[in-house]
Amino acid sequence: MRIGVVREASAAPLLVAVAAGYFRSEGLDPKLVFFESDAAISAAVASGKVDFGLAALSPPFYSFAAAHELKSIASRSSDQTGFPLYALLVSGKARAAGLTGVRGLAHARIGTAGAETAANYALFSIAARFSLAFAAIKTVPLKSPAGEIRALARGEIDAALLPYPVALHAVSTGQSLLLPSNFTRWQQGVVFTGAATIAAKRDFVARFVRAYQRGTAEYHLNFLEYDDGGDFIPGPHYDDYLRMIARELHLSPDLLSRTKSYCDRRANLDAADIEKQVRFWQDRGRLDKRITAADLVDLSFIGEEIASPQPSVR
Repeated sequence: MRIGVVREASAAPLLVAVAAGYFRSEGLDPKLVFFESDAAISAAVASGKVDFGLAALSPPFYSFAAAHELKSIASRSSDQTGFPLYALLVSGKARAAGLTGVRGLAHARIGTAGAETAANYALFSIAARFSLAFAAIKTVPLKSPAGEIRALARGEIDAALLPYPVALHAVSTGQSLLLPSNFTRWQQGVVFTGAATIAAKRDFVARFVRAYQRGTAEYHLNFLEYDDGGDFIPGPHYDDYLRMIARELHLSPDLLSRTKSYCDRRANLDAADIEKQVRFWQDRGRLDKRITAADLVDLSFIGEEIASPQPSVR
């Protein structure tokens, strides 16, 4: 069984499932295949080079999945309060001028890695919640996090929307971090496979999902438990898992401990949010209007049902 992943913290629950032997308990021999990008993983799943993939949600992912009949079957990661996947790195000048909270986003120049990133959806979800006009938020596509950081240093933007680990590393004196996950929650990444694989090898997919769900529960127990006072309660195998995950992902244990990603205990997908994402990108002309969320997911393996459509983020 071949699983395509990129080396980032959101792969941690999968690595726990492998290390704990949950796949072998299902009669599966997992082989992790590391890729440089989510797009490469999608292509590998579509071509049959790997059986399953983990990737972030975005208009290119939705378009490719629709064209190649790929189905999201479980959660990889979601942006949740306390477990940010992205951060706004705010310049000292913008902070002094009032960009200290979400209402300060109006009329701010926000650097992004591109016009179709999933983080852009989160940014505009915040705008919808706080009744900010979308047109008042100026996003500046800059192709890469490095380009965003350079533009911020030159004063060309007021804040840079960055992956949380990158923002932590880049923040300097006078700058501040504003976390979108404190104001909105959204499905950020998924586990997926091909519709042909589901049709031909349904039991194989079911065994994969059962093992993966045991991994997400084990990950939750060891990495995501907090007491009523907000203090972290490390699980019984926290130290061993932390070192193993850091080694596999080529990250320092200290950075990994500060940038833990969130995955639902049962790997459940936020199907209602996926529906909202699809319609959000369609409303902006970034996604074919013939694509539906129902065609992109198969929730039968995790026992979910697709929720009734929610109001669009407009």
